Amino acid sequence: MARKKSLDDGPVLRGQILECASRLFYERGFGATSIRDIAEAVGISSSTMYHHFTNKQDVLHAIVFRFMTDFVEATVPTLSDRSLSPTERIRRTVRLHIEISDDRRPELLVGNPIRYALTPAQKEQGVKLQTVYHDAVRDTIKDGAQAGEFTVENLAITTMAVLDMLNGIREWFSPNGPLTRDEVIDHYVDLVLTILAARPGTSSGSAI
Repeated sequence: MARKKSLDDGPVLRGQILECASRLFYERGFGATSIRDIAEAVGISSSTMYHHFTNKQDVLHAIVFRFMTDFVEATVPTLSDRSLSPTERIRRTVRLHIEISDDRRPELLVGNPIRYALTPAQKEQGVKLQTVYHDAVRDTIKDGAQAGEFTVENLAITTMAVLDMLNGIREWFSPNGPLTRDEVIDHYVDLVLTILAARPGTSSGSAI
């Protein structure tokens, strides 16, 4: 029998717990996964699990918060990079959004219970990170409209339409499908720029 992992593994063990828990939540659902299930998948005792997390809800919160933090740290600097044109910032962000969503799909899909399974304080943390990303996308679209790169009649609705479209990819995209991920990204870049009525010739990397 393999040696049980101990508390001495520290942060490494915590990361393994989050990886296994996100996979189990993705495969079985949050409600159907127990603390014991997670502990067995990691190779630790339930008591060790409780040393790191008070309950299953705290595990979910840690997964969602880690993913959202990493997502914001990967996308917002690109959206805020004024050395790039708004069009190029949108192009790069569409790619990042799809790549991160696909690479870390189990963590992303458990984000849905954020509205149901988390405490108000935990939910607020997640919503704040979502808002940071939403606002950065909105501000980039606004920059593009002011620069004459985009034509947008309603900034708020257009922003939500773009984000809803990007978030929906995780529901249907499969690496075994007829299109590769890069092909899907190219299609979605074109779709987003069509929604924004992007002016031809504004796709260069430098700001105008």
